[in-house]
Amino acid sequence: MIEKQEVQEIFPTPLWVVDLQPAAAASLNSKLKAEIERLIEPRPKIPAGSNWQTPQDLHTKPAFAEFVKLVETAARGVARFLQVDQYPMGITGCWANVNPPGAYHPMHHHPNNYLSGVYYVAVPTAGSQIIFQDPRGQASMIMPKPRQYTRLTANGANAQSKEGRLLIFPAWLKHTVPANDGQSERISISFNLMFRNFSETMAAPLWDATAGKEK
Repeated sequence: MIEKQEVQEIFPTPLWVVDLQPAAAASLNSKLKAEIERLIEPRPKIPAGSNWQTPQDLHTKPAFAEFVKLVETAARGVARFLQVDQYPMGITGCWANVNPPGAYHPMHHHPNNYLSGVYYVAVPTAGSQIIFQDPRGQASMIMPKPRQYTRLTANGANAQSKEGRLLIFPAWLKHTVPANDGQSERISISFNLMFRNFSETMAAPLWDATAGKEK
């Protein structure tokens, strides 16, 4: 007879959620929103459903120094959690997204980076979210409909968007942003993080030679 039964989750996919204190978020977002709106003017005409995006160098601009400090602090916490904080990371790209009503982001990921993230400056509706796709493509081969979907049976996961919220996730994790169903613009800042000096410190094979070593 069965003595014990348990469920163990293997190969988990982490999502780090950082929420600022309301007063701190309001102060930071006010400054970020003003600078982002200045950067995208004059606004070029865009197709329906698309958005405005700034150049990817916001992390080099003094006006975003406070935001960069926030990202770097959060990234150090992630690195400690993963026990890779001995390898310094830096921002490789950082840009703002301004989504008017009806605008969305199709499914995508962020190649050539270790981590990616997004920070929410302005969120017009409480139902705004980002949707992550199950990275295990083979898991959708057979999908019986359960009585209730859980994180063990669903092929996607939603994270709520919220002003003052910072999300960090593996750069390989595919995600999409549904259409903005609010009456005002949704503004966010996306960024990528990669190990500094990757080729010098981490790109070598992980195994040790068993022959031919110099004596």
